[in-house]
Amino acid sequence: MQNLINLRHEFHQIPEIAFEEYRTKALVIKTLHQILGHELHSDAIWKIQQFTTSNAILVEYRGGKGSFRLFRADMDALPVSENSGCKFPSHHSGFMHACGHDVHITVLLGLIQAIKLNKPPKNLLFLFQPAEEGRGGAQSVLSEGIIQGYEISSAIALHVASELPVGTISSKSGIFFGIPQEFDVHFKGKSSHVAYPEKGINALQAGLNFLNLMHNEVEELSKHERIIFHVGKMSAGVIRNVIPADCLLEGTHRSLKSDVRDSLNHMIKQNAGIAAAEINAEASVDYLCSYDPVINNQDLVFELMDKCQELNLNYLEAETAMTGEDFGFFTTLYPGLLFWLGSGCIYPLHSDKFLPSDECIEVGIKTMLSLA
Repeated sequence: MQNLINLRHEFHQIPEIAFEEYRTKALVIKTLHQILGHELHSDAIWKIQQFTTSNAILVEYRGGKGSFRLFRADMDALPVSENSGCKFPSHHSGFMHACGHDVHITVLLGLIQAIKLNKPPKNLLFLFQPAEEGRGGAQSVLSEGIIQGYEISSAIALHVASELPVGTISSKSGIFFGIPQEFDVHFKGKSSHVAYPEKGINALQAGLNFLNLMHNEVEELSKHERIIFHVGKMSAGVIRNVIPADCLLEGTHRSLKSDVRDSLNHMIKQNAGIAAAEINAEASVDYLCSYDPVINNQDLVFELMDKCQELNLNYLEAETAMTGEDFGFFTTLYPGLLFWLGSGCIYPLHSDKFLPSDECIEVGIKTMLSLA
């Protein structure tokens, strides 16, 4: 177990953002060869495949007959400067494993190590996936068609959770994570000196008008549907006494139904047009990344609950979260299960202080092994 903890520390020190997980991938490959050794060459039980259009790695274990159960870990980090105070901080300035993917990778490698020792009569797949953080790495992986070449009975993943103690597992059947949608709204006006406002078109005013229009409609929609609409960044102007020619709003919305997501997207487009037309500005809307909802299979949740009881772990019924997770693309294709793994950390995910305890690694491996 100590080797795995040291390995987690190595991953934590080399955080890399979406589709740039090169050192991370190299360390995963190196560790896989250390774990599996000659078994990769002496028989057909183990096989490693590297994807061509992303940094994904798929490990195949054939210990029996029939379909495969897939286990997935995400590998990417975030553009966050670390402030956790840990003894193994990020060596990549401005980047950090602020969402615990270093733990996810380590748990999956530990699971492979345990499968090698236990040799269960099962067929299993282990996927190390890039670019979960807002870039839809699951879509990239699935677009290559390698996964679909296997008969997959179920897909399973975990995610470390803040504010849950080590030894606690939490999940729920049905919709577990919602549908995220990132968007940008850009208004183009005309610059002029503030003393001559009639010569300019105030793009910032269009942005403010847009926010007011959205506030009223979102407030009405939220009476009937569970949604979040949020603009986290608004940029306009270059100097205080010049009318802004450009205004950019960067936002996200969250919902639980695809038709509600589509309605919000239509609302954004329509209100951007109205806000621009009011002052003769121009508007453009870019819809960025959107994920499928994570929908947990009820039978798999019951299986997880039984395993927690066998392992003497504390199982808590979770609430539906409005966070996004591209594991939803897997639960759309296959019966799936995503669960929270207690991290023992009080700070929130994506915080510069988020640091899961090393102790949760063993709990994650035991839980995954029981499901394998």
